[in-house]
Amino acid sequence: MQIKSLEIFMRVVKLGSFSEAAKVLHTVQSNVTSHIKKLETELKVELLHRQNPVQPTRAGMQLYGYAEKMLHLQKELLDTFAHHQLAANFPLEIGSMETTAAVRLPALFRDLQESTPDFPFALSTAPSRELIDLVKASKLDCAFVANHAPIEGMFNFHVWTEELVLISSKKAPPQLSKEYLLQKKFIAFKQGCSYRKAIDLFLSSWHLPAVNIIEMGSLDGIVSCVSLDVGLAILPISYVQQSHFAQRVHIHAIDLLEDMHTYLIADLDTNKWASNMHQFFEHLQMMSLPDQQSEIVRF
Repeated sequence: MQIKSLEIFMRVVKLGSFSEAAKVLHTVQSNVTSHIKKLETELKVELLHRQNPVQPTRAGMQLYGYAEKMLHLQKELLDTFAHHQLAANFPLEIGSMETTAAVRLPALFRDLQESTPDFPFALSTAPSRELIDLVKASKLDCAFVANHAPIEGMFNFHVWTEELVLISSKKAPPQLSKEYLLQKKFIAFKQGCSYRKAIDLFLSSWHLPAVNIIEMGSLDGIVSCVSLDVGLAILPISYVQQSHFAQRVHIHAIDLLEDMHTYLIADLDTNKWASNMHQFFEHLQMMSLPDQQSEIVRF
């Protein structure tokens, strides 16, 4: 069944004439008649009383109701994929690292909801490596991940730059030494976390061997354990400063580590994006984000 056939059928019913419908649709009457006959054959009913004016049968009236709904749905579909309206029943699936979700995204989502109150989205958190795999597998529309450079084979939009710091308990000396670092363990998320990689780079810069990592699943848990001298951690200063435990830890600058970039990543081919992803990215470009550098990279 063709949408065009339904459009022609509705036009004949509205105008009460095959010939008038043909004029309005800029086609010949035989084409109008052919589309009506195809519908009748497919549905095995008679849709119209062939009289002057043409009137719908009861079956025709029933089809007219369905045709209105189908054409309305078609218009909604076209408007959605043309990015003119939201797909309310298909929430945008966003992924994020824990730190970004805790510090950066609340303000972003507030601005998004203020500009588009009905924007549907869901957020899940995971380490960067896992988020990259989920976007590649189309399990997520997009994700906020940390890396020193754009992610190869992905659409990358540089959003924030994070300064990494080392945190210790108040018992730690103001100036860290090799001897002190050799005695301490580090606390971090599981493998795949970008900030966990920073621990290896930090130790390498001090010419120290890799250490055993105590894995924890929450940011507050990590910082709380650091405050109790269970171990050390490397995190963005933006998170540490707003943590409930900020006054219970020492913050040490790390001069030998580069800042970490946060990228919004998505499928490299934007034609594969769901419609709400286009609208989200437009909002992201327009919003005033702290430390934002508006750089799109297709790597």
